[in-house]
Formats: sequence, C-alpha cells, structure tokens
Amino acid sequence: VGEPLDPALEPILLKQVYVADGRTLINFGGSGNAIDYDPMFRFYLTTKIANPKYLPDICIKVSLINFTVTMQGLEEQMLGDVVAIEKAELEETKNKIIQSVAS
Repeated sequence: VGEPLDPALEPILLKQVYVADGRTLINFGGSGNAIDYDPMFRFYLTTKIANPKYLPDICIKVSLINFTVTMQGLEEQMLGDVVAIEKAELEETKNKIIQSVAS
C-alpha cells in the first residue's frame, strides 16, 4: 500500500455497517454494492515503504503499527534479555520504576 489509500476502502476503514432484513451489510465499491459483513472480519494493510507518511484523516481511521527492525533496537532487546537472566533483581527494579513513572 502506498501513502494514498483508495477511496473505495472508506466504508471498511470506518466500519460503515448497517442492518437490512436482519443481515449485517457493508457497501463496498459504491452504494448498491452491499455485501454481508462479519463482525470478526479484520483488515490488514502492509507497505514496503520504509517510513510512510499518512495524512491525519487516514491516521484517525486506522491503527498504525511500525514493525521496523533496527540494529539499535535489536541490541536493546538482547541487552534486556541478558539483564533479565543474569541480574533478575535489576530487571525487577527497572520494571517497578517504569510502573511508578507510568502511574
């Protein structure tokens, strides 16, 4: 997916569902093109763009998750794992500090 999203996705992104004749429906591809909607439906979009920039109107409709892996991030994770194994009391102290700051 590139930075602009197809306007046909709008009803899905906004979950514009309605009930007609006891069926939950969503218009897809314009009005009059209703299809059955399952409340367990999940819609995932991926992109190969390293750092995509989406407009605010898109950001309020979706949940953006950045799964970019960096060398620094991997080093921090490995260091955290080593500290948790080698110095469990230090890891516990760190977690208590994080919890107190977050409260």
